[in-house]
Amino acid sequence: MTPLLWSLALLHQLKHQAIHVHPSSSTSTTMYNHYSSSWVSHLQIPWERFPLRLSHAITRGDRAHPEDRRSMVRIVVEAMQVHCRNPKRASCEEVAKIIVNRYPQTFADFTEKGERLGCGHYSLLRSIKSRVEHVNRDNTTHRLRQTKRTRNEEDYSPNSNATSPKKVRCLVDSYSCINWQPVELPEGETPASSEEKKHILLTIFNSEGPGAVERPDVDDFMCLTYISQRQLINSCPSLSVAVIQEQWPFLFTQKGLSNHFYKFTGIDISERLGQALITKGRRIVNYFSSQKLKWNLGIRTLIQQIESEGVLTNNKVGTATILLMMKYYKEDEDSLFVLADETSTRMSLEAESNLPITPRLIMLDDP
Repeated sequence: MTPLLWSLALLHQLKHQAIHVHPSSSTSTTMYNHYSSSWVSHLQIPWERFPLRLSHAITRGDRAHPEDRRSMVRIVVEAMQVHCRNPKRASCEEVAKIIVNRYPQTFADFTEKGERLGCGHYSLLRSIKSRVEHVNRDNTTHRLRQTKRTRNEEDYSPNSNATSPKKVRCLVDSYSCINWQPVELPEGETPASSEEKKHILLTIFNSEGPGAVERPDVDDFMCLTYISQRQLINSCPSLSVAVIQEQWPFLFTQKGLSNHFYKFTGIDISERLGQALITKGRRIVNYFSSQKLKWNLGIRTLIQQIESEGVLTNNKVGTATILLMMKYYKEDEDSLFVLADETSTRMSLEAESNLPITPRLIMLDDP
């Protein structure tokens, strides 16, 4: 390759990649230019200011000492505040990703067996965000959430006898939601038609009960009135859950809540929760089994019962995980489960048993 072509290739590489500098280098900072937040893309992490012991740990690929890690977080947050006095969680996460991706052996989250935990940067993100909140605890100038009034200021004239408007604080951050508060109604819909569909849904629920959520027209109407549901949920001041349930009862069924959550975040919560119970559940069961001797008699007995089942199916993993966690936190099984005969039905249980008012899982078993 000629020197000219080599130079062009190098310039192209530097244009599309980050310039990495070792913390022991004389160059003071590292510039990253491939992250989304505008100021994060210009953030320079002062590696050379890190404690000497931490720099040595990075070089050897060792874990950071807790004291050095706290010092590093303070230094990083100080550098972040040059660009933004009160960074949001999303920006803090980008910075945490930069650090962990650069030196995973030193800063990433690992289990005792060396398995990477989740995204790998959660603990560092939490430390950075906690530090940001700490240094801004008395700083009202740079708060991201602004106060809102319950009425327009123009409703109150200087000569009016009306009392001054009450200030309330509303949640204005949408976090990772993709459909926090839509502003446009679906095609062909009007506020009047949306209100009409709401009344139809209430009529159906009052006449047929929550089981009507499986009706196709109920599913369609709940989808078309999503904007009205979000307006009520996001209203300021916030309404109680009971008020929301009274106006949108189908929202409090499993299908209604799952569909709403999917439109809200783009995540199928039923599928995601099922996967989590299987993957994370097996990890929890394996952890308790590997530490069997350190647990009390109740947990050891439960572990023996689980192990006697042999290889756990996916359905049993979730149940075993919940039972182990309840034993660990000394929760009574009756607070979550109701044991009943396998021939029992919901109607027979409601007629024969004094069911508690709080939700329970009815477990059917042989008499």
